[in-house]
Amino acid sequence: MNDPINISSPADILAYVPHMLGETPKESFVLITMQGNALGATLRLDAPLCFEPKAFAQTVVSYATADEAATGTLLVIYTDENATAEARPFFEHVQALQTELETARMPLKDAWMVTSEVWSNYLCTESACCTERSLDEITTSTGNTAFIYRGSNVTGFTAPEPFTGEAAARESIAAHKPDGWPEDTEARRTQWAELLENPKGLTHEAALELAGALQHPITRDDLMADIITNAPDQFTSVLLGVFVARPDWNRVDTAQELLFELMKVTPEGQRAPMLSVIGWTEWLKGKSSFAARYFKLALEDAEGYRFAELMTDLVSRGLLADCVRDSKKAYARKIGS
Repeated sequence: MNDPINISSPADILAYVPHMLGETPKESFVLITMQGNALGATLRLDAPLCFEPKAFAQTVVSYATADEAATGTLLVIYTDENATAEARPFFEHVQALQTELETARMPLKDAWMVTSEVWSNYLCTESACCTERSLDEITTSTGNTAFIYRGSNVTGFTAPEPFTGEAAARESIAAHKPDGWPEDTEARRTQWAELLENPKGLTHEAALELAGALQHPITRDDLMADIITNAPDQFTSVLLGVFVARPDWNRVDTAQELLFELMKVTPEGQRAPMLSVIGWTEWLKGKSSFAARYFKLALEDAEGYRFAELMTDLVSRGLLADCVRDSKKAYARKIGS
């Protein structure tokens, strides 16, 4: 079950991307580094609708060079922008990217374009291989079948469940909000640490207590930092994903699961802290599009919620968490067992 999956055709590569990212991208550039004949890191950025080609290309390559073992790259463009045989979408951006990748000694080996209806080779100018192909070739490919057999499921974005708690939950959560003194947070930090080790121990009362604790920014930050056991003491470093070693990503996944559970007992108007922390963990994993959606939900829940505003700004500027740049620390999506 742990043998490598053989990726041998363009359709296999195009099947690989959604399984690595957890969703099928839209209006995106996805760059995959190569280490010899093996696939390396997968980087997704929003399609450069308003970015000057050279600046965009330099930004992409600055991220890709984090894979120091890369010897080449592959590109997949997901877009429904109008295309013709003479003028393909983002042609100048791809040309600039080819130049920058060549300079960085990780030349572009091949590229494809995927729309909501078909896919085709992006670089080819010969009619024999530029033919538009059905998306069914991707879903029925050997690679996609192997990923599904391993237990991978492209589920996409997980929306929080609607509030189903008690009418008095709002008051109870407010009553559990700390006053900001260190001693006010210690009990919740201990409780949080225990649940990260044993999430099945979460009770209804503990959920209300933690939901209340997250309402205070200082306590929220402490609980965020406690998710990463090998992070430096400075919270700014933790926030930006600057870690001394690879985080325990299973612990991060557990934290997300717990935060979703907390929202089941948390009414609208008090969910912004949980949504923001989930968005932050998605950003640490390199899933900026998911992160942006959680921050948007947080701001809809509590207009002007400062942490969500700050993180939205980071994501909108295309900044990646520091750990995403290092393949030895970055999150690797589970594909089966």
